[in-house]
Amino acid sequence: AGEIFPVFDAIIEQYSMIEILKDEAVTFDGLKEELQTAIARNDVNKDGFLDWTEFISLVMEARSTFYMALFKKYDLNSDGQIDQSEMDKIVAKMNASGKTTMAKDMRERFDSMLTNFDANGDGMISLAEFSEALKSLKVY
Repeated sequence: AGEIFPVFDAIIEQYSMIEILKDEAVTFDGLKEELQTAIARNDVNKDGFLDWTEFISLVMEARSTFYMALFKKYDLNSDGQIDQSEMDKIVAKMNASGKTTMAKDMRERFDSMLTNFDANGDGMISLAEFSEALKSLKVY
């Protein structure tokens, strides 16, 4: 872990010197801080390094955080479910911005989730169903 942070520092320094990349420098700095915090949180024995078990714990935490963020992005009304109307809005927005192929793929993935992972048959995808679908479909 100790060797990655000088890389972040070098990127931040370079980006800070280029006007159009200054915002990216802030993003990298934030990412560096998040990474340092995550490593510290998962370094159970506090030796400054992640052993295999600690690393796997970090990866699982990152996956869970990613799934939750992605789910929240599509759960437009924040009710804990992604339903047809939310997906219709997302697909319409993609189509309107010219991303028709992405919109078509999104619709197909959502329909596949409903067909294969809507465990309770309510026509909506919960976070648990969403996570299971992503793992099984190897989408992300």
